[in-house]
Amino acid sequence: MGRHRFIEVAAVTAYALLALYNIARLAAETDTLEHGVLLGACALVAWIAADFLSGCAHWAFDTWGSVHTPFLGPNFIRPFREHHVDPTAITRHDFIETNGASCIAALPVLAAASFVAVEAAFATHALLVSLAVGILLSNQCHKWAHADPARRGPLVRLAQRVRLVLSPDHHRFHHVHPFNSHFCAASGWLNYVLDRSRFFRALEAAINAVRGTRESAGAPSRPSAHREPRPSTPPAAGTLRDSAPPT
Repeated sequence: MGRHRFIEVAAVTAYALLALYNIARLAAETDTLEHGVLLGACALVAWIAADFLSGCAHWAFDTWGSVHTPFLGPNFIRPFREHHVDPTAITRHDFIETNGASCIAALPVLAAASFVAVEAAFATHALLVSLAVGILLSNQCHKWAHADPARRGPLVRLAQRVRLVLSPDHHRFHHVHPFNSHFCAASGWLNYVLDRSRFFRALEAAINAVRGTRESAGAPSRPSAHREPRPSTPPAAGTLRDSAPPT
């Protein structure tokens, strides 16, 4: 087992243990209708937050650093850059490879939840646990958006149709030149707002201004992600395997 794989396995294992611990604590305190409604509200807020965080991560790792950046390079940047070279490679990843990085990202959230007294701060604990679950599901939803319909299962296809999770039709726009939109990959709910407001373009411009560079906000450095010709129009629904490059 290589070092990278070992880290992913350890992260998934730690995530599973902390998640079970915190879900059990949360379930024990969800004993009233009020708590049930509050849990549902926290889950909704956390799912929106997970979508936003997935967009920020997708944008950041597509835009900054390289596969040689210490720790972040092999664990986070490399998968995003390679995804633009072969968008369907993610569908061939096992659970560990698909969700290992997500588990690493979610571990601090679960660790924080472990120190929250559920009976005294139910909403805080529910929000943290729900957010950790949302972070885990983000890349899994991204994988489903690229998978063949027959391999998604009826429940996943239904969730995609009602836009509860990221749909292939929505995500395909991310793989169209200039690859600078539709970064959110959990549900995709926030893409319209963030793209219309040019949130990430403004953030790039601000970072470049602070760094004192003259890079265009619309053309950030994505060296290894753009190696092949890219379509100028959105590919037809269900044909993501025919499109190339980055998120």
